[in-house]
Amino acid sequence: MKLGKFRFGGVHPNDSKDTAEISSSALSALPKTVLISMAQHIGAPAKMLKNKGDKINRGELIGEAGGYVSGNVHSSVTGTVGSVDIAPNPLGRGANALLINVDSTADNLAYYENSNYMSLSAEEMAKKIQAAGIVGMGGATFPTNVKVDGAAKGGCDTLVINGVECEPYITSDYRLMIEYTQDLFKGIEILRKIIPSVKRTVIGIENNKPKAIEEMTKIGKEHNVEVMPLRLRYPQGAEKMLIDATTGRVVPVSKLPMDVGVLVVNVATLYAIYEAVAKDKPLIERLVTVSGDAIKEHKNVWLPLGTPISHVVEECGGITAENVLVLAGGPMMGTSVPNIDQCVNKGTNSLLFLDKDKMPKEVEYPCIKCGRCGNACPLRLSPTEIAHTAKAKIKDKLNDLDIATCFECGSCSYICPSKIPLVQWIRFGKDLLRR
Repeated sequence: MKLGKFRFGGVHPNDSKDTAEISSSALSALPKTVLISMAQHIGAPAKMLKNKGDKINRGELIGEAGGYVSGNVHSSVTGTVGSVDIAPNPLGRGANALLINVDSTADNLAYYENSNYMSLSAEEMAKKIQAAGIVGMGGATFPTNVKVDGAAKGGCDTLVINGVECEPYITSDYRLMIEYTQDLFKGIEILRKIIPSVKRTVIGIENNKPKAIEEMTKIGKEHNVEVMPLRLRYPQGAEKMLIDATTGRVVPVSKLPMDVGVLVVNVATLYAIYEAVAKDKPLIERLVTVSGDAIKEHKNVWLPLGTPISHVVEECGGITAENVLVLAGGPMMGTSVPNIDQCVNKGTNSLLFLDKDKMPKEVEYPCIKCGRCGNACPLRLSPTEIAHTAKAKIKDKLNDLDIATCFECGSCSYICPSKIPLVQWIRFGKDLLRR
């Protein structure tokens, strides 16, 4: 079988997906409190609708989208607002948040599929997606209704479902594809009704997920959906790389997927779309992979949004090392978590606990001009030149080097024999321009 692939760059980290055969499960007990931020998405933070002392039901709207590029926020639990505070989001920036004391005795009713949901108009379906506060759940957290609206108005002809999950450790999307296969195809039918211009639908899945490929292919034929196995190669799950691999189209610099007629939707986002339209369920929980060599039990677990990481640690039997690095997301693009009091949000697809004492002690050396970083960059940038320019604070030249095009996949830092923190310097350069 010929495997799809993107045409330039990339690296091959060990996938470490030892949670792949672990079925998803719910928490054995709810946390005592959840902390729900009003800034769980790219764009304007949601406008807070609740105050201290207010009683809140699971699924209730607690934050209203603060603009077109924004997202609604709902309570993941039933309880009472204990405090209104400023809390750091995953990027460390402060945002309004509600601390909710959980009512563990509340009867949280399940959401059931409405039998006539496909009879809804395309406009009604789109409104349900917007109301549910769905964002890109692969980590980007861009409001989904904005992407779908743009695709519907822009004459999108190709729908690409991202089942790649190329980051090491993470298997939450893989479990969704195996355990909720039918529901994912219902999500595809919903999107194709909203965007009638779609002529081709393709699901890209890397070849290290044979069970997912088999299950999705079986049902895909019934829905006129193509399942395309892809060669293992990071960062194949990035939008531009996936579009290249599945369609052969190249998204130009500074352009978006819609400029080449493609809409890309992550598997977890697709499942949330199905639940929003078919069940009227807002985005209040998500499947998260818990793994790493410093946590006792590895799991794929459904977590209410706002769950403290400390509660996840308890749920998974505790930390097994003294010196631990905690990452929200994967090891290539994830964010280091300063303490386990921080909470799960809409973009948290994985929590990794890594023993720092077992990590290699890397020493930075001068650049040897080997060119490996440029060869690994999937966007054909010059990471070393960008990093050195940022370090020298030559701001005018950074734009000439297309620094904004870099999506910080980390391939350059991974492959660098001198262990230069190229991505960190590129981020520094972007911050210089923002200031």
